[in-house]
Amino acid sequence: MAISTLVLGSQFLAYQSLPEDRNQLATLMILFFIYVANTFLGSQIAKFPGGKAPGYSLTVTMTIIGTILTLVLVARTGYARTSLVIGVALIFFIKYFAYLISKRFRHLKLAVVPYGITQKDTTSSNIHWRTLVSPSFQGCRFDGVIVDMDTDLPPEWVRFISHASISGIPVINARKVQEELGGKVDLDTLRTSDLESLQPSPAYLSMKRVIDTVVVIALSPLIIPVCLMVALLVKLDSKGPILFVQKRVGQGNRVFSMYKFRSMREESLSAEPRFADTDSHRITKFGSIIRKYRLDELPQLFNVLKGDMSLIGPRPEQSGFVEQFEKDVPFYSYRHIVHPGITGWAQVSHGYAVCTESTKEKVEHDFYYIKNLSIGLDVLIIFKTIKTILTGFGAK
Repeated sequence: MAISTLVLGSQFLAYQSLPEDRNQLATLMILFFIYVANTFLGSQIAKFPGGKAPGYSLTVTMTIIGTILTLVLVARTGYARTSLVIGVALIFFIKYFAYLISKRFRHLKLAVVPYGITQKDTTSSNIHWRTLVSPSFQGCRFDGVIVDMDTDLPPEWVRFISHASISGIPVINARKVQEELGGKVDLDTLRTSDLESLQPSPAYLSMKRVIDTVVVIALSPLIIPVCLMVALLVKLDSKGPILFVQKRVGQGNRVFSMYKFRSMREESLSAEPRFADTDSHRITKFGSIIRKYRLDELPQLFNVLKGDMSLIGPRPEQSGFVEQFEKDVPFYSYRHIVHPGITGWAQVSHGYAVCTESTKEKVEHDFYYIKNLSIGLDVLIIFKTIKTILTGFGAK
């Protein structure tokens, strides 16, 4: 907010040197909304792993500016062009300056209590870690103390942590630190009592459903022509149906039919559950292209309209795998508390599961998404997904 205030103040001073324009006040309000939206959304995304990357920060700014200016043009609202250009330029200048300051000076200095946690568990480029050798800060200043609260500590360390908390130094659970750095919830340390913290907000889930429907309908004029072209090329590329329909498990463990453009030869299609890498040699030439850019998943937008899926959420799994994973992966079925998604945190962070162990790691990412379900995380997932689609690289 301090940066926004600085920019608004600079913009106000800039107005004084510009020719009078009756649209100056409207322009100032436009810039105000840009600054506030950019600050809010940027801070929300920065909470999550990778969200502070300059590329995503710049994308947030450009998206906010583009969206608000589009609304201004559609509404035919008057504005002062010169003032608007100055204001937008100031946004980018301040963001770049803030990035340089953050890169150079903003490093957290955290003390680690040496019980139950190792240095390999705490790695981050903008955090300085120091493992304590005795229950004291040894004359150093720290921004927080990392403690494994699942480990029994000697009495002298308990007293030390209590004194640190009383002094106003944050005491942070090591599990929380590992979750925030890794973007996943450790299933090995998850207890039944922790499920309460994994309850998603009903209000946000309802809003998310409305957003999903509006977005799909709004993008239909662009999506439908692409779907028709892909459908034609799938038909010309190899024999077989255009669509591949498969039963998947959705919210509340309900089974539904999921649609995709067929990317494998017809004789290779099977109802039996298989890991993604098992069928890689059966993919058609055009199938490999639409898989690389995720065009094979466009028919799932119909699943979103039907209410079977969401744009963002855990990947819907085959029934056979669900039965297997419920036996091998702790709390597996809890991922079905929300609608499955076309893309999601696990998809952009981990990639395809090729065995039970990698599935467990994907579930840990799913749990992190459910626990932190918010507009900031959803927007970050969208940006990561767009990056994958445009480049053809990244987790899937």
